[in-house]
Amino acid sequence: QVCPWVNEESVQFESVPLEDFASRDGRDADEGASIVISTHACGSLTDKVLEYAMDISASAAAVMPCCYTGTDSGVPYGIRRMLGVGLAADVRRSFRLQENGYHVDFAAIPKAITPMNRL
Repeated sequence: QVCPWVNEESVQFESVPLEDFASRDGRDADEGASIVISTHACGSLTDKVLEYAMDISASAAAVMPCCYTGTDSGVPYGIRRMLGVGLAADVRRSFRLQENGYHVDFAAIPKAITPMNRL
């Protein structure tokens, strides 16, 4: 059970590829996602999830990236060297979200659950 405290009539949970969800035809604006959540979206998939959230003007997005290969594009070398590729990519993502009117915060879940634990 994903969220036992949530009424199943008011929340719809779907585990589908982003492209399949984003390309659906015939959805009303009311039926679109208002909160976008992604866990272990490898590489640039996290960026695609965030772009999708911004495209549909989601009221919130929560992502827990996984692999960071190729995600530090556009981040100055010194920042990547000092912060590491993962954090540098997340900082770049936070600026993109902030530019689009989102409040950005970072959190973490216990490393015992996963070493890729930054939200």
